[in-house]
Amino acid sequence: MRKTSSSHWKNISDLEGLLFLAQAIDEMLFEYTLDSYKPMALNCKLLCIECLSTIQEVRDGYMPKKNLQSVLEELKWSLEKDIAAKEILGKKFNFYASRIKPNEIKLNELENIIKFILNHFNDRKYLEQVKLSLVDLVKEGKEKEKIRNLTSSYITELINYGYHPNHIDYQNYHFFFDTNKGQEISKIDDLQSFFDLFNFEVADYTVVFIGSIMFREFKDTLNKYDIVVTKTYNCFSNIPGDLSFKASRKSNESFIICSKVNGLDHHSARENVEKFLGQATNLFNFFHHKEKPKLNDICVVSRTDTNYVLVIDKPVKSILKTKHDEYPDKAAKSVEKVLSKLQFSSESTYRFSRSIDLHSAALTASAIENQMLDLWAALETLIPKSSESNKDRIVQICEQLVPFLQINYIEKQFAEIYQDLKSWDYDFTKEILEKTKGYEESNKIISVAALVTLEENKELRLEIYKKLDDFPLLKNRLYSIHESFNSPKNIKKVLTKHSTKINWHLRRIYRTRSLIIHSGSYPTFTPILIEHLHNYLDIFLKRMIDLASESRISTIEQAVLEISTILDYHNDLLDKHQDEELTLDNFKEALLGME
Repeated sequence: MRKTSSSHWKNISDLEGLLFLAQAIDEMLFEYTLDSYKPMALNCKLLCIECLSTIQEVRDGYMPKKNLQSVLEELKWSLEKDIAAKEILGKKFNFYASRIKPNEIKLNELENIIKFILNHFNDRKYLEQVKLSLVDLVKEGKEKEKIRNLTSSYITELINYGYHPNHIDYQNYHFFFDTNKGQEISKIDDLQSFFDLFNFEVADYTVVFIGSIMFREFKDTLNKYDIVVTKTYNCFSNIPGDLSFKASRKSNESFIICSKVNGLDHHSARENVEKFLGQATNLFNFFHHKEKPKLNDICVVSRTDTNYVLVIDKPVKSILKTKHDEYPDKAAKSVEKVLSKLQFSSESTYRFSRSIDLHSAALTASAIENQMLDLWAALETLIPKSSESNKDRIVQICEQLVPFLQINYIEKQFAEIYQDLKSWDYDFTKEILEKTKGYEESNKIISVAALVTLEENKELRLEIYKKLDDFPLLKNRLYSIHESFNSPKNIKKVLTKHSTKINWHLRRIYRTRSLIIHSGSYPTFTPILIEHLHNYLDIFLKRMIDLASESRISTIEQAVLEISTILDYHNDLLDKHQDEELTLDNFKEALLGME
């Protein structure tokens, strides 16, 4: 989360809801935002589509019928909390929702009710209602959680319709936070002007890459698709980036000029033609194994009707959007630690090494299908398969992986809020933390947990709130985390909800992996699934490395047992003290499992 400039916002106290929405979009679309605060992978409309797709997979014999249960559970949950869906379905909403029965699946009846609900959402009806509901909530500016949920659903819709996240991010920043454009944000009606920027008009673009000279070997074929391979390129503009792009071609490279490329924005146009070129080069590589034609990262994109030009760097691949990445010097020390201290049995060492190899293969794969398959294989290689259990493989994976993700969850939330506070005002944050009851100089996560959750530190939180009138996103985040983690009962509720959502998501990833294997296709939301799967695998691997380096375990099975035991102990503790309040004496154990 970053603090954006609001100096050009007028009457900011009356625009709190609008500022919150704009700051939320800014956070959601940042590449390295914590996954909890990114746009939802699927909103209720997309869950309907996923449900129908899964029904067809069941009918085709690719998937057992019981796999629909988690899809339906999530769909019902999503519908219940979706204000726009309730507005669209009206007074009969409860009747429609009651017909979705996760524990009593009748395919024909289920398909009819899901299609009926989806018909109410199609033709951008759902998107329009999301916008209407947002306008109403933003005017009031009070129900921040509802604004955030609808904003997330709005972004998910735009991306699903074909807008590139980088374009949405740019439009949001330029409209709401760019002080150079000399335009004030002064009224709630400005939200509608922002919505109007996304008019769904497909335009023609020309995209220019620089790539291997090998593209010239099949330039005649590419010409048939309005793609020219040449040594020369006449710049679209005089902007420095365009001129330097032209000058950057080396003697063993060619310009690949792609005309008549359709897209909703410059970034999606680049992505669309890059996918085609990727397929062409993969096919070339099938017939010529030794070398594959490659494209450079930088390209120039010009919109044909306006000649508006952008120089675009290659977006960060979904698989690389991780907060676990270390700087090279620290990574080198981590390697040294693993090689010198990791003490696994021979079988566990082999599985660990194989998983690391697959993880590496996923990072270098260009096709997202391969990234998904390699990451899943890396995960499945690690997780023990019980010959004594009659449970499905995905059930076994969820049971053993989820505890690792659960234990990491709360600490991750407080680590993130600490970074947000530091980025906002480092000196003030340091001053407040040092006054905090429960402050520990050597552990900032404990200190922030005490500041945010304990009743003894309420006055300090109020001091922070007073300084956050122009940063409602951070103000609300502090308040929300306090409400979520201020008692054992609430902590248990959050962890239970998180566990349920992870289980849903893992099953979705598993279904997507199966879809790729069975049909070679994948849904539009696959990139965000890859982000999450990579994150899950990294957490699992890092926790095992820590346990093995401390000589606490010698097999992967022992790691699974250790983490499961820690989580069970934590849950029992929360149940035992559910009616109590957090205090200086118990907050570390209740929140972080520390005695």
